[in-house]
Amino acid sequence: MEDEYTVAVKETAGRIRATIPADLVKKFAKSCTIRTSDFIACTPAACGEVCAIDGSNVTLLESGSMALAVVRAAQTTFVDMERKQRSVTPMTFALIGPEEENQDFPVIYADCFGHPPGKPLANEDISRAAGIIRDTVEYWVTERMANDLSPGALLLRDGPLRVSHESHNPVLTRIGLTCRDRKIGLAGISKRSAATWGGGHPLLPAVFGFAIKNKITAPWWIKIDPAILDHQPHAQWQHGEMYVACLHPRSKGPLKIELTKDTKNRENVMDRLAGCSADGRIPGYPYPLFDAHRTVALTEEIVDQVRGDLLGRLAEAGIDRQTYEILFGDYHDEFARY
Repeated sequence: MEDEYTVAVKETAGRIRATIPADLVKKFAKSCTIRTSDFIACTPAACGEVCAIDGSNVTLLESGSMALAVVRAAQTTFVDMERKQRSVTPMTFALIGPEEENQDFPVIYADCFGHPPGKPLANEDISRAAGIIRDTVEYWVTERMANDLSPGALLLRDGPLRVSHESHNPVLTRIGLTCRDRKIGLAGISKRSAATWGGGHPLLPAVFGFAIKNKITAPWWIKIDPAILDHQPHAQWQHGEMYVACLHPRSKGPLKIELTKDTKNRENVMDRLAGCSADGRIPGYPYPLFDAHRTVALTEEIVDQVRGDLLGRLAEAGIDRQTYEILFGDYHDEFARY
C-alpha cells in the first residue's frame, strides 16, 4: 500500500495533468476554432533602434509589522544589435508598514511624475506593494525613453501593457499616446501568462502544441481573440492586445506579446522582434530584454552588500544587535545550522 506522501504527490501530479490533458491540442482546436491560417510567419528583419525596460525588487528586511524593499529599473538601447546606451536608476528604498497605507509611495511617485498618485497604496500585501513601487520607477524610465527614442524605434517592456494599480493608469496612457504620436512601437513581452481557456487550460502550451502538431515552422505569431479566454482583464487598465509568438526555431517555447490597440505595423514589429531574438544563449527571447534583465538584477551579492551597509547604519542609529534580531531575525537561519 502506498504511503500518504506518495498518494499526495500522485494526486497533485494528476491535478496538474488535468489542466494539460493528452488531447489538449485537439480540445483547443475544437473549442477555440483556431486554424493554421491564423498563424502569421515572421521574416526576421533588421532590428533598428530597440530599447528594453526592466525592473527589479527585493525585500531586504521583514518583521511582523514592517518590511523594507529596495527597487530599481534599467533601460538598455540597441541599434542593430549594438548596445548604444544603458542606464540604471539609483536603488530606492521603501518601508512597507507599519501603517495601513504606504508612506513612501506618494513620495516616490511624486519624484517620478511631479505630482502625488491618485490613489494610495495599501501595505497589506508586502509583495504586491513592493511590485507596485518597482513598477512606478519602471514606468518613469519607460516614459522618459518614449520621449527620447528616435521615431520608428521599438520600446519593449518586460511584462504586460496592463497596470496593477490605478495610479499607474494615466502614466501608461501617456506612454501609449507618446509612442503613437512619435511612431514608436510599444510592446509588452511576457515569458509566462496566467491566461487560460476551456475552464483552466493554460493558453501558451495549447498554442505551441497546435503549432507543432500542424508543422507550423517558427518564427510565427498569432493574435488571440479575448473571447476564447476564461477571464477578461479589467478593460480600463488593459492597454494592449494579446498575441502569442514563437520568435526562433530553437525557442524553448512561445512568448505572450502585447501591442497597443492602435499598432498599425504589427508585421514589422514581429519581424524585428524575431530579428533580435537569435542570441544562441536564449534563442527566441529578445536580446535587449535579456540585457536589461542582467543590468537591473539585484543579485545575491548586491543584496548582501546593501543589507550589510544597512546593518551598519542601523547600529549607528542606536539599534543594537539584540533589538535587530528581535525585529528582523529569522529562526529558520538558526534551524539551518543544525
